[in-house]
Amino acid sequence: MNDIMSFGIHRLWKKYYVDLLFDKFNKKEKILDIASGSGDIFHLFPYKNNLYAIDPIEKMHEISKEKNFEKKINYQTGYVENLPYKNNFFQVISCTYGVRNFADRLKGFSEIYRCLKKNGFFLFMEFGMPNASLIQKPYQAFLDYFLPFSGSVIAKDRHSYKYLAESIKAFPTPLLIKNELENIGFYHIETIDFISGANNIYILQKK
Repeated sequence: MNDIMSFGIHRLWKKYYVDLLFDKFNKKEKILDIASGSGDIFHLFPYKNNLYAIDPIEKMHEISKEKNFEKKINYQTGYVENLPYKNNFFQVISCTYGVRNFADRLKGFSEIYRCLKKNGFFLFMEFGMPNASLIQKPYQAFLDYFLPFSGSVIAKDRHSYKYLAESIKAFPTPLLIKNELENIGFYHIETIDFISGANNIYILQKK
């Protein structure tokens, strides 16, 4: 489904994203992947140690363990709003396509800030609505009709992909997200957009 809904581009986005993580990460420090899912990010990540993963679904960790059997990943089952880690514990925190699902986004951002070391980095990638008027209507139609239909046919799960479409449409603009993060205390380094904001990478630092 990821290949179908992104026409395979999500693989390039993830590779680009992991390269950014690698650029920010000190291998002697610790990195946390939030909403880690089936372990795609750490599967692409070149280091084997000091890796931490948290996800609310235990079965996702089981898939990740098979995929990343050569890596020493510290797994936790839990939610971002109540991270089970000490203050100033991680040098990098990552989240791919999970921020839309935070039950309390501001609390989640605050917990991430708490667990980051001073000068540590928070990077996340998330879907959004494109800015270019030329593709807004086609993209809306893609979300409203193609995505739920494909989900029902291929994944046998129309409901989940209808929720995915609705959560993308409801997600705040990059400017609003930037303001939320800055109000918590983050320094906004950069927002990298793909397809006019249909997919964005946010890069923040704890000063």
